[in-house]
Amino acid sequence: MVTIYDVAAKAGVGMKTVSRVLNNEAHVRPAMKDRVMKAIDELGYRPNLAARQLAASRSFLITFILSDVFSSYQTSMLVAASTECRLRNYHLVVEVRDQDETAERLVERVTANLRPDGIMLVPPLSNDAAIVRAIESKGTRLVRVASTLTGYGDIVPVRDTDVSHEMVAHIAATGKSRIALIAPPFDKAAASERVTGYRSALAQARLPYRADYVVKGDFTFASGKAAAELLLALPEPPDAIFATNDAMALGAMAAARQIGLDIPRDIAIAGFDDSPGSRTMYPPLTTVRQPIPGMARNAISVLLGHADALEELVPELIIRGSTQPGAAAEVHGEDM
Repeated sequence: MVTIYDVAAKAGVGMKTVSRVLNNEAHVRPAMKDRVMKAIDELGYRPNLAARQLAASRSFLITFILSDVFSSYQTSMLVAASTECRLRNYHLVVEVRDQDETAERLVERVTANLRPDGIMLVPPLSNDAAIVRAIESKGTRLVRVASTLTGYGDIVPVRDTDVSHEMVAHIAATGKSRIALIAPPFDKAAASERVTGYRSALAQARLPYRADYVVKGDFTFASGKAAAELLLALPEPPDAIFATNDAMALGAMAAARQIGLDIPRDIAIAGFDDSPGSRTMYPPLTTVRQPIPGMARNAISVLLGHADALEELVPELIIRGSTQPGAAAEVHGEDM
């Protein structure tokens, strides 16, 4: 069996250098790292996790907690985080929260059994104050992606305000003037960047903000459909709906079709996330493409103490037929 001693001998370096490379520690010269990695590849060395844990007093585990295994956003983030962990010689462990599981029980199960070096949360769990507080109480490193909660641990931000503003401005430019919003489910939805962008674009277009045009959903198809049904039943229904994720937007499209409305002639509908369903729906859904690989890289960098190497992340507006008749998919106005 190939050992770390064999790798060190072949690379012509000390064992500590091999260990630093395996643990992805900073300040290892690129040339030295290349020599070690070449030796590892040539010898077929596979580091023993238990030995690494003992030597480094770390678990080399990152826990990713899912709330919905059917969420394309969460699963896409999971795949990207797994890839990033593998590149850094870490292991990503996935935990799924049971629907009736309390925050305290969930966090106790995850931290006591696994003792991960860090925990990664994405929406909606990154905005769950009870879970965040429970993790903080355990002293486990935590990173939250796209969270609107403040005062807890590290956050990987995404510039949702600008692209949400751009989305509503695009809808207004097509001639729609009664633009509704299916908002995030957070208790403080007014603080959400997507809501802020919606309101700023209305103001810029000199369109009124109407409280009855803002309905909360819970990021599910069913909640989007229910929210759209409420909006479309108003005495003066909207002629456009911006849903803050694709699942709710697809639910809104179903509600509109159910009463015979043409999309986008009678009502324009847009979403957020660029999920697979957004591309296969007819008409294809105008949406926002999230920089998920970059978000995952930033999250893992924060957990591993490399916050000085974060990428600037900018979501992209994808214009399709649900807001603009005959539109091919566009990114910021350019053909894909």
